[in-house]
Amino acid sequence: MELRIAAAEPLWDELRIALHDVDECAGIILAGIASDDDRLTICLNRVIWVPEDAYDDRSPTEMWIRSEGWVPALGQAAAGEWQPIFFHTHPGEPPTPSDFDAKVAESLAAVFETRAQRPYASLILGGEPEAPTFTGTFDGEPFEQFRVVGDRLRILPADDAAEVEFDSALFDRQVRAFGEEGQRVLRRLRVGVVGGGGTGSPVFEQLIRLGVGTVIVVDDDVVTKTNLTRIHESEADDVGESKVIVLSKAAESLGLGNEAVPVDAKITKREAFAALRNCDVVFGCTDDNAGRAILSRLAYYYCQLIIDMGVVISARDETITGLNARMTVLTPGTPCLFCRGRIDLVRLREEMQAPDELEWLVAEGYAQGLAEQDPSVIPYTTMIASFAVDEMLQRLFGFGHDDPASEILIRAPERQIRRLAGSSQAGCVCADPEKLGRADCEPPLDRMWA
Repeated sequence: MELRIAAAEPLWDELRIALHDVDECAGIILAGIASDDDRLTICLNRVIWVPEDAYDDRSPTEMWIRSEGWVPALGQAAAGEWQPIFFHTHPGEPPTPSDFDAKVAESLAAVFETRAQRPYASLILGGEPEAPTFTGTFDGEPFEQFRVVGDRLRILPADDAAEVEFDSALFDRQVRAFGEEGQRVLRRLRVGVVGGGGTGSPVFEQLIRLGVGTVIVVDDDVVTKTNLTRIHESEADDVGESKVIVLSKAAESLGLGNEAVPVDAKITKREAFAALRNCDVVFGCTDDNAGRAILSRLAYYYCQLIIDMGVVISARDETITGLNARMTVLTPGTPCLFCRGRIDLVRLREEMQAPDELEWLVAEGYAQGLAEQDPSVIPYTTMIASFAVDEMLQRLFGFGHDDPASEILIRAPERQIRRLAGSSQAGCVCADPEKLGRADCEPPLDRMWA
């Protein structure tokens, strides 16, 4: 099973800054778990530090902690249904577990099972605060990488992780831009794309050609004559075929060594949502409010980078009167799509109705009915898709603006790009510290499902 860790940037900073202390220090991290058949991600919520007066001794190479310094934190983990992780530092040294660390792990495992009803998990941070390295285990198995989400997106391999291989000849020109380690980062990525149409297909194609390791595409629609002009890699013979199958076949034919995973379902179905839980990045390329309502929570529950986008073209008498494209970035600490007013609550309620129920509501005057399809033109859907993929790359590799905007609005006729801000509303999921890293819960995302 592939094991990963994910955390919001402020918590990562809190952990790495502890390396400034020349002596080892420790704490218990509370985390949620996202688990499927072949991968598991531990999503960090907060760290409970061992109080200074609970150390019997501390040095650069070892420490002795009395039980009152860490056992109460296991009680908090049990009460909140969190997974506890024993965290400690190796300041200025590699994070390789020592023989003493192994003995500590063996002695703590039974206490974790008894006090928190969870398996033992550990995390060691070593090196310098500016460039830390890590190792860790969950139930005896090693973690492979650490995802840090904030103004930057960091994908950090474990100190003992196997090196990722790629065909250097295929990606020679990209390596000149991002470096060999940058290409390995792209290969390590697991990215979801919700929607396989006008914005989703160019996002998907660019991710594949960049060499992203795994790309999951979610959509339950088929290629039609009306969307053939906007779906990249589609052909006339594909009319009637599932969009996700068309895209995954195109990815396979490129032969770049990626894994393309088609999910033929709407994001509002639990099986589609489940496929995205262990992604590092998810691109929202859906134009329905119900889908955006789910994407709006993923960033916080699973410590993911979510990039949502859309294009609105206004036309009258077959003439364009307005053309706006939007890209919104969701990370822990930024306002969600609800707080930004990007979800129409009336439309959301109608989209969640069964077709026969909606038909009755419209007939009785209680609902407007689903809106007609807006105009859509491939240069503009591809334009915002490219902005979105660029946003991921800038956050991965740290070039561009030092203070990235969490939302941009492009007004094409005026040739203007605006950076927009927003704020979280009190009581919303995006402002609730207990939702950060909650990961799998029942019901998923604490919402009702059809």
